[in-house]
Parts: sequence; structure tokens; C-alpha cells
Amino acid sequence: MLLAAFVGTASNIAIPILEEEFAGAGLATVSWVISAFNVAQVTFMLLAGRLADRLGRRRVFLSGLLVFAVGAALSGIAPTIELVIAARIGQAIGVSAMLPSSLACVLPAFPRERHATIVSLWSSMGVLGAAAAPTIAAGLLQVSGWRAVFLAAVPIALVAYAAGRRVLDEGVVVANPAPIDLWGAAAGTAAIGGLTLVTVQGRVWGWLDPRIVATTVVAVASLLLFVHRSRTHPEPLLDLEILRVRSFSVVTTAGALVSMSTSATWFLYPLFVVEVWDYSVLQVGLAMTPGPVALIVLAPIAGRLADRYGYRHLLIVGATLATIGTAWMAWRLLPGEIYLRAFLPGTLAIGSGMAFMLGPANAAALQEVPGDQLASANAAYNTARMSAAALGVALMAAIIGDTPVGSRLDAFRTGWWTMVAVMAIGPILLALRYPRAPSKRPDATAPTSA
Repeated sequence: MLLAAFVGTASNIAIPILEEEFAGAGLATVSWVISAFNVAQVTFMLLAGRLADRLGRRRVFLSGLLVFAVGAALSGIAPTIELVIAARIGQAIGVSAMLPSSLACVLPAFPRERHATIVSLWSSMGVLGAAAAPTIAAGLLQVSGWRAVFLAAVPIALVAYAAGRRVLDEGVVVANPAPIDLWGAAAGTAAIGGLTLVTVQGRVWGWLDPRIVATTVVAVASLLLFVHRSRTHPEPLLDLEILRVRSFSVVTTAGALVSMSTSATWFLYPLFVVEVWDYSVLQVGLAMTPGPVALIVLAPIAGRLADRYGYRHLLIVGATLATIGTAWMAWRLLPGEIYLRAFLPGTLAIGSGMAFMLGPANAAALQEVPGDQLASANAAYNTARMSAAALGVALMAAIIGDTPVGSRLDAFRTGWWTMVAVMAIGPILLALRYPRAPSKRPDATAPTSA
């Protein structure tokens, strides 16, 4: 979790440097360093969740760590932006195997009444990575360069692999002779990747460009095929029965909206402070650190509150705080403003809100899921969240388009206010649709439709 969050957030800090180094590529292409990473996580995570339940969670987790390490190493030595993006896809495939299997490895070892605390602690490792990334990445950029930002993850991944071999149990392996839906996996990949490509490149190529039109048709057809396979295949990547659980579907939708907004706005903040406030790389890292730090401090408290009082009010408060913080920054980030008045209050509100939303939301989404489907359900939740994150970054890249550096203030503000509107849907949805008293999660041994 720490590694996945670190490489995601650190790459945001490196975007201005990458745009400068690969000046001929343009921001739309450079943004794929983030978008391709998010899309690859999304497209492989459902498959990885199924494999974890079928082949063993420890096995899939450790394999993901090795793939992640190789991808990180190749990202750091790639000579062109296209190869950096390709290596980031490999890195993301490793993350897609690590995330669903990691939580599924540890959650069954604890009693249900402690699950909110455990998930919050698990999530807080991701927060720790996000909090450390701006300062560490900025320091690496200052003394070494952008390649060191990617290479720094390699030794940590190898240490985690060695430790995981010693301490992790294999857990429950679901005996199921039905083949995994590979056609569904291919359709889901084409759908998400195609929609992201259209969002990023539509403004650059032109919305009626034959490549955009063809990609849109393929993406929509692939999405319909994925839904059909999910409805009819005996072992679908996404068990649509899970969506009938209201707590899962509502929290997953709200979490996706918040993830889209935060990923999109955090993609723009480094660009703004560099271009408009003339911040150095180190100043960018320090400026973005307080929000994640607030998240780290409050995440364990949020888990204990969820265990004691339930999820409903905590999720609503968290999503509302994050929305207020995003709106504050959309309002106050102007050329003549200062950090303490414009940036700091907003980032602290966002970080505090995410503390009450991030970990508890993951636990709330899984609370009614049978124990033998934990990895698959966790993969579905995180797939929705990361799909939205990828589309959010792609949308911001599309809004900026080919606007020259130094003339992007209006585009920044359009992007921020768009994401404020998106994020505001989350707390409203939770208040209206999240059940006041969700049913108890089925036991792992109980029969399930899957």
C-alpha cells in the first residue's frame, strides 16, 4: 500500500520536470505517465482479485511485488517518454496484483468487530506513502533527477517480498473448476483504456477525428460485452450480484466520485504552484505534504470511530470535508494569493476528509461481502475507484489541452470547479442512499451465488 501510493503521488510531483525534459511530447502525452498507470491498475485488478481467490492470495501478492519492482526499475532507466509509460504499465500490473490480495491476506486474521480499524491501518500505509512522496520526491528531484523517483521504490519492494515470504499465510483458496473469464478481462481492458484515450486525446486530435470515433465505438462495444460476460459467465471478473448489496454499491460509487476529484485536482496543484507561484520542486513537495500528514494522523482515529459508531455519519462527514477543501482551493488559488491563506486550509480539509472517507469506505464496502469473495470484492471496489481516478486525470489533461505554459490559469480553475461539482455528489449520495443499519456480513462458509 505504501509503495503503490508513493509511486502514484511522486509521479505527480515529477510531471512538471517530465514535461520540461520531454518538451516535444506535450502535456497530453506526459500525462499518460499517470493515466496509463491508473488504467493498467484498473484493467488488471478484477482479474488479479479472482486469481487471488483461486490461486492463493499470498502467491498473487508476492508475484505482484516482483512485477512491480521490475516495472519501477525499467521506469527509472527508460530513455524516452514512450518507454517510461510502457514501464509504468508494467509497474501498475504489479500494483493490481498487490492491492486486492494484500487486504485479503490480513483481514481474515482479525475478528469482524476490528475490521474497520484494520482496514484503516491498511489504508493508512497508503496514506503514509502519499504523505512521504511529495517531500521525498522533491528531494530526489532536487539532488538527482526524475529517474531516482521511480528507482527508489525498487529496494523497498524487494525487502517487502522477502518479508512477505516469511510471514504471510496463503489463506482461503476457492475450489472452482470454472475457467476465469479472459474474454471479459480483454473487454474490460479495451473499454477503460479506450474511454481514457478518448478523454485525453479528443481535444488534441479533434473529437471527430477517425481515431477518436473508432476508439469510442470499440470502447462502448467492449463495455457492453463486459457487462454481458459478467451476467452470463460462470466465473465472471465482476460478480454483478455484489452490486445488489446497497452498502457496497453506494460506497463504491461515492468513493469513485471522491477519487476522481482528488486525483484530478492533485494532478493540477503542482502545475499551478510551479507556473503561477513560481515554486521550486522542493517547495512543491513541502506545499503538498500537510494534507497527507493530516490524513495519516486521523486515519487510525477514523477506524476506531467506525468500529464504535458505524460508517454512515463518518463517511458523510469525510466526503463533505473533502468537498469543502476542494472548493476552498478552487476559490482561493489565484496569482496574488499566499500559501498559508489559500493552499494550506484547503489541503488540510481535504486530508482530514479523506481520513474519514478513505479507510472507512473500503471497510464499509466489504462489510456485507462473504469472506471467500474478499479479494474479488476488494478488487471491484478499487477498480471503480481507480477507473474514476484515471478518468479524472485524463479529463484535466483534456481541459488543459495544448494551452501554453504560463497561460493555464483559466484552465486550472475550470478543472477545479468541475471536480468540486463531481465531488459534491458523494456526500449527497451517502446521505440519501447509504443504509442506516446494514446487515451482517455473511460468513465465509455460507453458500454464495458466485
